[in-house]
Amino acid sequence: MKSALFVTDLDGTLVRENNEIELADLLAIKYWKQSGNLWVVATGRKWGSVEQLLKKYDLSADALILENGALILDASKEIIWQKNIQSETVNQIRNIDLSVVKKVCLVTSYSQTTPQRLLEWTSFKQFSDHTISAIALQYDTADIAKQNIDKVKLALNDVVFRNMNYIDIAPKCCSKGNAIQFLVDKWALNNSKIAVIGDSFNDISMFEVSSQAFTLEHAEKAMHNQDALVVKNVQEAINMVRMEWFF
Repeated sequence: MKSALFVTDLDGTLVRENNEIELADLLAIKYWKQSGNLWVVATGRKWGSVEQLLKKYDLSADALILENGALILDASKEIIWQKNIQSETVNQIRNIDLSVVKKVCLVTSYSQTTPQRLLEWTSFKQFSDHTISAIALQYDTADIAKQNIDKVKLALNDVVFRNMNYIDIAPKCCSKGNAIQFLVDKWALNNSKIAVIGDSFNDISMFEVSSQAFTLEHAEKAMHNQDALVVKNVQEAINMVRMEWFF
């Protein structure tokens, strides 16, 4: 039975500048899977962006946790968990000071027959007949996002995370950590062999459900105060896990 699970955040963790994956990290993931282990992606991205990345590097994940846990797909792209933003949340966004927001992006709900769309706020207001699964507020800098996150949390009923210079909004009860726990239960995995790696605050929930958590040297200092080992890349984390778990 496959018992070891490694969960990888994308942006800032596995994916670096120019949407590239380092060769060392790529080889480490492929070796991990060839050894009979499970590999899962956990990201705030929508499906189309992740699909392009996986095809580019000839990678296949055993499951995809997308939109910060609002959507989980299995290896064949079948939906195994999905939840959408409450309709009133979009109205509540109007109560936020959007003058400091560079861009408001809304992701339409995923289905295998209807491609997802990424809508900007202005176009959404004109055509609001969409089911929304994720919202992102983009700010010029991470500091500005940090200054505004408490205001966003107070204004909305859904889940709010800061991810560098973005504030991500996910449906209630959704997080990467909850999504991992869902998969662990579904697959009846050994709870002592679950490793995760991430570099931002939307990854902290993953740390809470893992037996071994990692963060990156370049992550914000506050991330280094979490209960996670600091490594330079995904390859180093995978190598440490393999040595610890004897394979």
